[in-house]
Amino acid sequence: MRVVSAGIVAAIVLCVPARAQSSATPQPADACNTGTTYDMRTCWDRKDGEATAESLTRFAEVLTAMKRRGLDTAAISNVEEAWVAARDETCAFEYGLYAGGTIAPQLGAECSVRMTRSRTARLTAYLAALQRDAALPQELAVSGAADAELNRVYGLLAARITPEQRAALARSERAWIAYRDQACAVERGSCLTDLANDRVAELQAGWVGEAFW
Repeated sequence: MRVVSAGIVAAIVLCVPARAQSSATPQPADACNTGTTYDMRTCWDRKDGEATAESLTRFAEVLTAMKRRGLDTAAISNVEEAWVAARDETCAFEYGLYAGGTIAPQLGAECSVRMTRSRTARLTAYLAALQRDAALPQELAVSGAADAELNRVYGLLAARITPEQRAALARSERAWIAYRDQACAVERGSCLTDLANDRVAELQAGWVGEAFW
């Protein structure tokens, strides 16, 4: 997976196909699942780099739009750093599910591509709102259905993995919660529900075996 450090974020300021999908985190249409293991891994690494570059570009555009409106960019910069941490912990967890197998690096890259594209989509929507000079909506509570589904899928997954893997899952969840809380304080609206749905999709997508939820 491609790691974007907090330093890169600060500088701007100055894995198998998903078994379940959501509109926010779709299965990449250009999936690299033909050829040898090396071919597939190389292809996914390239897609990861492309997704990262696009996301960083969109983030820079968001910062520019915020500055033009006289808005403080500190909060969105903190969100980006929190998202990097959540992505890295989540993809490390998914990699760890298959550590030792030749497919593990590919799965880590697939995770990074999915999560980075999802983040780019949210940045794109936020940028559009900024460019319209639209007033930000009130923050809405997470829907009961989305919250219950996330808890259900998380619990089922946690019950099927080893204690070590469960600890990695918990770390990724704490990092994701930190990102979610900061992101939704900025984006508001249906952010809490949207991100809960995204999290369910990612937890399901990272599982290679037969779906059990």
